[in-house]
Amino acid sequence: MQFNYNVLICLLGFFSIAPFAESQPLRCADVSMLDELELGGAVYTSRSLVGDALQILQKNGLNSIRLRLFHTPTERRDGLPDMLELARRGHDLNLKIILNLHYSDTWADPGTQQKPSAWASLSESALRDSVYAHTYQAIRALTEQGTPPIIVQTGNEITNGMLWNTGRVGGSYDVPAQWDKLAGLLSAAAKAVRDASSALIMLHIDRGGDPDGAHWFFGNLAPYTLDYDLIGISYYPFWHGPFDRFSEVVRQLENRYGKPVFLIETAYPWTLAWKDNTHNPVGLPEHVLPDYPATPYGQAAFIRKLWEHVSSGICYWAPEYIAAPRFGSHWENLALFNFEGEVLPGASALGANAPTSSDAPAAPSPLSLFPNPARIGKSSVNIHLVNPTCGVIEVYNQLGQRVRTQTTLCRRDVTLSVSGLPTGTYWVRIPGMQTMPLFLVP
Repeated sequence: MQFNYNVLICLLGFFSIAPFAESQPLRCADVSMLDELELGGAVYTSRSLVGDALQILQKNGLNSIRLRLFHTPTERRDGLPDMLELARRGHDLNLKIILNLHYSDTWADPGTQQKPSAWASLSESALRDSVYAHTYQAIRALTEQGTPPIIVQTGNEITNGMLWNTGRVGGSYDVPAQWDKLAGLLSAAAKAVRDASSALIMLHIDRGGDPDGAHWFFGNLAPYTLDYDLIGISYYPFWHGPFDRFSEVVRQLENRYGKPVFLIETAYPWTLAWKDNTHNPVGLPEHVLPDYPATPYGQAAFIRKLWEHVSSGICYWAPEYIAAPRFGSHWENLALFNFEGEVLPGASALGANAPTSSDAPAAPSPLSLFPNPARIGKSSVNIHLVNPTCGVIEVYNQLGQRVRTQTTLCRRDVTLSVSGLPTGTYWVRIPGMQTMPLFLVP
């Protein structure tokens, strides 16, 4: 039998992270905007009881949080003081810390990797020194307050490089000299991580549905024998495609490069509706995968399916990003809390990596509502029944009072009148006792 050395290397990589993950996958949430949302009036609940969003997520099984750090933020959030405070809050709940360094004053992703303004005119050598110092100082600040990170991302979605144009790759920058510069910057960051802590180093790209693109990036860096421990990828199915593409990326990266692969960013809609007037990038029927409807249970089923393709860890991006009274959101239909701030079944699916008693099965729900949430100006919502049901549909408010009834007439599709009902959360019950929440919003 021919021995597969790539498999051995990959297994050794998994064993090396076991002390940090306590032999369990990391069940993570990027909650970098939580403090600003709270200042904006966001309220989070579990079973209608108001609570701390971090504690609610932790009680649903999450064991880690990911925190973003900008160099000199142009807005209040994502600076060192805010990141340190969120780290303290997470540590108080025994949540592990993943530090996500953007090396920019603002968002860094495949479309933009702007240098911090303080570094704009630095030489390549001085830029490497600055990367080292910034990385080292951030880790030491976390460590000195008793919240050391277990993983440090040296850059965010650096598929096209970092610190443009010095470390830019791809397109007209896809030349050996640019890869040399990128490798030098990443080596400086890695040395800082090693000098400052025992944290693991993650290289993060966005190619969750592009096996060739993922191989292009790591293949070009392979000759440099960079010091890193983990590969992080982003996978958003509405941008990156179906599960089979994602699965192929994970398999190829682990086999070729011998590193554990983490799904470090993902999200899925629980509704195609919206709460506020901030434009949402996700909201069309084509943004939803077959068999995973944009419902709370469809979102949970999607998350459970992810665990079939990745075992190292999953980090959900911005589960707290609901629309607050003084803070708009373009992500509220992708959060793990509904429009009222109530935690959704997706949180326990992320935290448990397997169905729990509080989750619905992955099979299609016998009942679906559209639109849901519905605006109170609408006179009706559409009900679809998987199996035609004869009898009476009942609507209950949060006090358990029946506020509406309607006969189904033994059809699959029924129009339910909601005229006159105030805003709030309701429960729609069909014959056979199946129920589903209905949200009426202003």
